[in-house]
Amino acid sequence: MSMMLAIARPKGRQATILLKYENKDVSAEIAPDIESFRYTDAAASQSDSVSITVNAKADKWKNDWMPEKGVKLYPTIVVKDWNIGGVSSGYRDYSAECGAFVLDDMSFSSTPDTLTMGGVAKPNDTSFSERNRTFTWKKTSVKKIAETIAGRYGLDFEFDGDDHDIDAKEQDATDSSFLQDLCDTYALVIKVYAAKLWVYDREKYKAKDAVWTVYEAAPPGNPTALCVERGSFKWSTKLTGTYTGGVYTYTNKTKKININVKVGTEERQLKLSGKVSSEADAKARLIAKLKNASHGATTISFTIPGYPVGASAQCINVVGFGKMAGKYFIDEMEHSYSPSGGYKTQVKASKVEQEEFA
Repeated sequence: MSMMLAIARPKGRQATILLKYENKDVSAEIAPDIESFRYTDAAASQSDSVSITVNAKADKWKNDWMPEKGVKLYPTIVVKDWNIGGVSSGYRDYSAECGAFVLDDMSFSSTPDTLTMGGVAKPNDTSFSERNRTFTWKKTSVKKIAETIAGRYGLDFEFDGDDHDIDAKEQDATDSSFLQDLCDTYALVIKVYAAKLWVYDREKYKAKDAVWTVYEAAPPGNPTALCVERGSFKWSTKLTGTYTGGVYTYTNKTKKININVKVGTEERQLKLSGKVSSEADAKARLIAKLKNASHGATTISFTIPGYPVGASAQCINVVGFGKMAGKYFIDEMEHSYSPSGGYKTQVKASKVEQEEFA
């Protein structure tokens, strides 16, 4: 179905949500009932999600129009006559496909009657996150394991990071949790979509150039610059849980001695131990743990006018806000629409720190 939700704006500016519900088009019928739309685009750890709330006072929503769990939703955000971040070309039309979502949950509440439909970007095959598997992976690598798991569910696969050899690894968990833990060991991130599995190195993406800029206030000569909504900016930073270096201790069974692998400095040192395949493996695991701990040490969140061209895992420049300004990595973007509030985007991001663990 293609559903259009128009938001009145100066200069004819409008935002529209197009929603395909399997192969059914009920646009005209349901548009008057829509109360809110929310799409969350996450860079890691959780699946992208979509939530749609409708006014369900009509009996049709309790009967024939009650959606079926397991169907797929395909939303697209479209904006017309929209000035995206003060681009020189002025007001234009943009669209952004949110992806495919499996209708996973529904809830109904009365007085007033509302029905909320929740979808998640994950494979239709629930065994990916629900079936426990006991298996021993031998003479393989992180990439090969991820590729095998992706193939098991018919998912397209993309790997963008350094691979790591795996001599032997026991699995006693679901494919989802096992792969998440394995990638986390080497500072790799997984994102699962309805038809794709993506594994990437977050640190490499943090090293990329910022692709857009958000301002505290519009700079001179650029009155339509993308600016943070007044009162929405939040910033926090912490020292606890971050490190300047670390040491990984493991046993060399051939030489029957303990070996310490050290990186960084000793001011705030992380200490780890465990089984590894080599000194290089110990170092890779240690550096991964340090990088994971550092990510999110300084965070911001803010709201901006609807920004459909942005995405998680991008870097942005934040201008203004004094020492809190700088380059940030987007951990999450949440796009929301309501008749009263219009179309807005909330951004959650982590500061890109210049840290090297040699």
